[in-house]
Amino acid sequence: MKKLVLASLLPLGSMKPVLLSFILSTMIMLDLSASQTDNDEGVIKHDYKNQFTFPRWKSLHKLNTETLVSADHNAWFDIYVNTIAKKAYVEKLSLLPVGSIILKPLYPDLQRSKTAKLTIMIKMEKGYDPENGDWWYGVYDESGMEGYYQGKIKSCIKCHTQAKETDYMFSESVIESINEEEW
Repeated sequence: MKKLVLASLLPLGSMKPVLLSFILSTMIMLDLSASQTDNDEGVIKHDYKNQFTFPRWKSLHKLNTETLVSADHNAWFDIYVNTIAKKAYVEKLSLLPVGSIILKPLYPDLQRSKTAKLTIMIKMEKGYDPENGDWWYGVYDESGMEGYYQGKIKSCIKCHTQAKETDYMFSESVIESINEEEW
């Protein structure tokens, strides 16, 4: 993008203040829209607040074939991951790389008749939350657009600390059951 040279506005006389405010407001709006990036993995990131939306979460890779049960969430669930996390699961890595997204739709029944909510983990850059594996947590509505809770959620951290040795993940049985040929 070319830089705006304010000297080029001198000949505009009395129109300068109006034109300048219009140009600046347009630049600010363009900058805010550029900070949202749709990364082809169902995630739009809002960099300016570490908030995210997940409008296309169903396009992520589904790890399990049978519905899983979670006593802690009092629900049944599936596990969806982005490409970065998928590679880590297939290679059975002990630490998930930065950018890994693990998304679990929670269902009130075994038949998955409706999605009650989404629980999400994102592996953030080193230093985000070093005491807790640098994981970001989110609880969203079924559309992935409205976040009820986001960030360093104390209840999520408290539970996932029990799995510190496996990078705060409870999916050891899922890792063991992955059939690489399906991927």
